[in-house]
Amino acid sequence: MGIVSCLILPHGAMTFDGNPNGGSPTTERVKVISESQRRDCNALFAACSKAAELARATSPDVIVLNTPHGMCLSRAVGVYLNARAKGNAEWNGQWTEFEVDIALDTDLSKKLLDHLLSDSVAAEGITAFTVCEMPLRWGEVIPLYFLQDFTKAGVKVVITSNPRGKMIEGLEALSKTSHLGRSMAKFLGGLDQRILYVVSCDLAHIHETDCQLPLYLPDPRWNMPPASVTALSFDLAVENWVKGVTSSAEHVKGPLKSLEEKQVKWDGAVAKEAAQWLTKAIGMKAPARTSCGIYGVAVLHHMLVAEMEKPGTSFTSHFLCRLAPTYYGMMVATFVKEQ
Repeated sequence: MGIVSCLILPHGAMTFDGNPNGGSPTTERVKVISESQRRDCNALFAACSKAAELARATSPDVIVLNTPHGMCLSRAVGVYLNARAKGNAEWNGQWTEFEVDIALDTDLSKKLLDHLLSDSVAAEGITAFTVCEMPLRWGEVIPLYFLQDFTKAGVKVVITSNPRGKMIEGLEALSKTSHLGRSMAKFLGGLDQRILYVVSCDLAHIHETDCQLPLYLPDPRWNMPPASVTALSFDLAVENWVKGVTSSAEHVKGPLKSLEEKQVKWDGAVAKEAAQWLTKAIGMKAPARTSCGIYGVAVLHHMLVAEMEKPGTSFTSHFLCRLAPTYYGMMVATFVKEQ
């Protein structure tokens, strides 16, 4: 059956501050954020929960998660090879109460690695602490937290990590991820299992914010570029990619936040238009280099294009929300294959 659905989920820990079932640590954090930030967190948490519901309708057998913040290699795609993985969403000493403990599909992970290597993709397997669990942090835990109904029911996970060098240098062009995306689609599309593919993704990290709480601000040691209005343009471009908006517009304009859901049927023609928005986003050098999700999104684009080259194959994209409660943008979206 292959790929049946794809999710783009954020990995900003403050998403959990919108958790209606949060424990006392969440309650204490919520007391200090603004009302606007609280509403944004509520919307993000609700959107992630809805994305999981949309994926549930596709009955996946395996989850394949791509992370930009896991065990990353310098120049190669990493494939986790441990039998289990566990961790929490800890960030700056907070959000440790949100945990996942999952089974990894070791056999499928090894087959994926063998395929990538045979297809001339720079890839390596990663094993942590021999027979112990692979440690997970926010980049994996936050998306997987919303998919626990699957993992607790026995659905296993395959995890890939992005080359760290690509994150530091920035993505030169959309075409640079074509071979990897098509190779992933070739492997996953040929499986008998029903695959849910998940991209762990945050958007531009240089949004202007009036937040003064250090917990929700970048560490000064990161030497982040200054805040810029181009961050909004970048995030809007990625949103327009999901929505398949016509690429004829010369400028990227829109609201600071987007909460209106929209569904679009994706076929080859829509994908061609949508690609122009990713090209625009990647061309915005400062925000693009601060986005830890653009590489994974670009790979996903080529995966979708490759899948839709099969006769009669299309997807429905479902945009759920785009927000920037503080200095970084977050978006939730799904792509469901038409059966």
